[in-house]
Amino acid sequence: MLRKDHTESHAGPLSDGDSESTDVVIVGYGPVGAMVANLLGQAGIRTIVFERDVKPHSMPRAGATDDEVLRVFQAAGLADQLLPLLDLGQSTQFRSARSVPLVTMRPRGGRNGFPKLAFFYQPDLERVLHEGIARYPHVAVRTGVRVEGLHEDDDGVTVWTRGGAHGRQKATRARYVVACDGGRSTVRNLRCIAFTGSTYAQPWLVVDAKLEAPLTDVTSFQFIGDPDRPAVTLPLPGTHHRWEFMVLPGEDRTEFATLENARRLVSPWVDPDRITILRHIVYTFHARTAARWRSGRVLLAGDAAHLMPPFAGQGLGSGLRDAHNLAWKLAAVVADDADPSLLDSYETERRPHVTRMTWLTRFSGALVQTRHRRVATVRDVMLTKMARLPYFTEGRFKPDLRYSSGAFETSPRRAGAGHAFPQPTVRTPEGRMVPLDDLIGGGWALIGRDLDPQVHLSSESRALWDTLGTPYLSLGRPGRRRARHEAGTIAVEDLDGHALDFFRRHGGDFAIVRPDRIVFAMPDIRELDHAADLYRALIRGKSRRHPLPRSSV
Repeated sequence: MLRKDHTESHAGPLSDGDSESTDVVIVGYGPVGAMVANLLGQAGIRTIVFERDVKPHSMPRAGATDDEVLRVFQAAGLADQLLPLLDLGQSTQFRSARSVPLVTMRPRGGRNGFPKLAFFYQPDLERVLHEGIARYPHVAVRTGVRVEGLHEDDDGVTVWTRGGAHGRQKATRARYVVACDGGRSTVRNLRCIAFTGSTYAQPWLVVDAKLEAPLTDVTSFQFIGDPDRPAVTLPLPGTHHRWEFMVLPGEDRTEFATLENARRLVSPWVDPDRITILRHIVYTFHARTAARWRSGRVLLAGDAAHLMPPFAGQGLGSGLRDAHNLAWKLAAVVADDADPSLLDSYETERRPHVTRMTWLTRFSGALVQTRHRRVATVRDVMLTKMARLPYFTEGRFKPDLRYSSGAFETSPRRAGAGHAFPQPTVRTPEGRMVPLDDLIGGGWALIGRDLDPQVHLSSESRALWDTLGTPYLSLGRPGRRRARHEAGTIAVEDLDGHALDFFRRHGGDFAIVRPDRIVFAMPDIRELDHAADLYRALIRGKSRRHPLPRSSV
């Protein structure tokens, strides 16, 4: 049974025109809220977004992302708009106190179909997301509106809002609410959800600037491991640049954040008279998480659910992964294609991955933040040795997107379930070369390893997948796609080998892929029909949950 936290606002009686209804209310119009709105809009879900600020945030905050997040933009139909605005293929470098390069990391792999590291200017990224929402007339955005209260009952949630300082209070009725309203989340506080964790003792000054031209001697993301004052310097797309400087013990934060001090600190890199400093502000970094990410019909995402330090560039990325995981589940529940219990799997899946990413950011921060000279010397020696290890220099230490439990088959024989299915470039029967996700669309997919899925499905199972609009693919090696297949099956060649390698590593003849590209099951031929039963149990919740049977092979 759903938990019904009860929060009342101080509301008077409603008059005509004071109320409206929708399927989903999103609170917060930052990148995470905007991505959830795009994905729900794509699914045809009526959505209203409430944002307390009148105008979009004009200052950059996040600056780095990865291939997994670019795949989320692809799922939202926005990759083509975003890619020209990115700085792709950059490297990350650790430098000593004397700015001597110790190790350079150039992530390699690209199994998601994009470069593994990308830098962006956040106002540009948000503009892409906001323009994307304009595609959907059933998605409305209300700015200058603050949420003042919530009340949940058996049928939905009433969200009480007020526009402007003296506007009239209004009630919006929704089936679900998604809180994407940041680390100081109003919605999380209204639901009395604890937000626990640690606040870093060392505050940092962040300086964002517009240059006349990119710095020729700073062409990568650089951590400066200077015990006297650790620093970060980061070129962003165009002529934008960011510096970050540790505030040392005993320094006054207010004085340290002055424009004069910001100009002094950046002067070793650039003439401060030849740049425009857009922002200079002291931040204290957090590592916190909400006690629960679902409270009845209210769900938390992004910074409202978790905060992490910025040192590995994973804060915003984790929020956008939340959006991809949650949106398809919420859309299925709203459309009555899934049982509401499916929403419980959102936190079950996402929380452990966020925990792993938080550990990575804290480890990265520990490398750069030490102020003990002996520790820094040992660190520098260690990094110099790590410079010879591809595991480190190619970024293989970053945890892949995979879940250990949730809404997928958890048999130990099929360890590929719960992993993100790779995205190779495939060749179609017409000779086109396309990314796999563009071919299978935004829903479920059934992919055979050199097999036609339709041939091995019973009529009952096929009816289920057909109802979901599931595309059927037969995936073969270059030059060896299937010549014969059922009408409706697309026979393609895996030009990169990523997907076929995934099959070899994890077994199974088929991969059933969820809308968020996570593998739902990897059955053998004899198990394929049972995967439909598993879908009914885990997604629709209409039969006893059970694992796929063990094959006799």
